[in-house]
Amino acid sequence: MHTAPAVADLVGHPLLRRLVSLGLDHRDFAIFGSGPMLARGLRRDIGDLDVVARGAAWKRACAIGEPRVGPVSGDRAMHFWGGRIEVYARWIAPLLDTDELIDGADVIEGLRFVRLEHVLAYKRALGRPKDLADIRALEALHQRGRAATVRRLAPAIA
Repeated sequence: MHTAPAVADLVGHPLLRRLVSLGLDHRDFAIFGSGPMLARGLRRDIGDLDVVARGAAWKRACAIGEPRVGPVSGDRAMHFWGGRIEVYARWIAPLLDTDELIDGADVIEGLRFVRLEHVLAYKRALGRPKDLADIRALEALHQRGRAATVRRLAPAIA
């Protein structure tokens, strides 16, 4: 597990505040999609939050969420806050192991964010026009060879 420098008041973002309020076990989920880019200051804002979960976090999400089907994978998803937060038991790309994504995630302000190389691979695989700017930003970061730094779980959320 790596840790990266936090963006000022990251957990103050409305989507992240809402996610924290769900009471999911922080050891059993990681934020995917564009959330990891927000956490590292590569995006100024995001419109939704994608989460991969296992164990206790997935069970809790199933108990309190609204069941839906993921638009890309067709997998079961749990929706919150009008679908602005989506929780999945596995990620869209079946080659990405849920445990590896969560256990290898970077911890920023007490929340786990999937590593940027996974975000880049996912966005490249989908190749959606809306992801092109993110792909360019992630490729530029990768080319500069910047490594994430380590930070521990915030006790207020842990």
